[in-house]
Amino acid sequence: MPRRRPDQVIEHRISLSDFERSKITRVEQIAAANVGLDAVTNLAMAAGTALAGGGAFLAAYVLMKWKGPEIIADVTNFTNSALDSVVDAILPGTPIEYRRQAQELARRRGEINREINAYCTFAADSYDQAKCSQAQDAKDQYFKDLKAFRILVSQENQSVKDLIYAGLGDINPDFVEDEPSAGTKASAVAAALKAALF
Repeated sequence: MPRRRPDQVIEHRISLSDFERSKITRVEQIAAANVGLDAVTNLAMAAGTALAGGGAFLAAYVLMKWKGPEIIADVTNFTNSALDSVVDAILPGTPIEYRRQAQELARRRGEINREINAYCTFAADSYDQAKCSQAQDAKDQYFKDLKAFRILVSQENQSVKDLIYAGLGDINPDFVEDEPSAGTKASAVAAALKAALF
């Protein structure tokens, strides 16, 4: 239903004295200062967030440098055992068993090397003649086992040997450490001298 037009208009006025006007001016100044303060607060929050992110990144980097090799080794060991299980299911038989024996020999080699370095070095704090003797005996037994293993594997063809010894270093009888040849060393020395003189 349509509304009727008003018959009369009443006007209300508020008159302020100087005191009230100064108070309203003061409220306007505070509101303007709050807008500026909000901008500074937002900037400080953004900087704090960036610093917290940088700190978290730095903490992650330090953790990775400190514990990273152990974490990577654990993941590698887990994935290697999982892959070995898959390979066992797909390719059961002698090459895989030989691979496991070669891995065990490599593990023993590292363990014996650590023991010899710890117990057989006179200058080390952990020097112990009895433990050194045990480590040397373990080393002698290791080389006997390695020799027997190499004889056992020597009957296999080359591709099976490559599979067995892959990545195991000096367990492989054909292992040669990468060293620059005499010609490469001489050319590197010549290049360094040339660079120094010119």
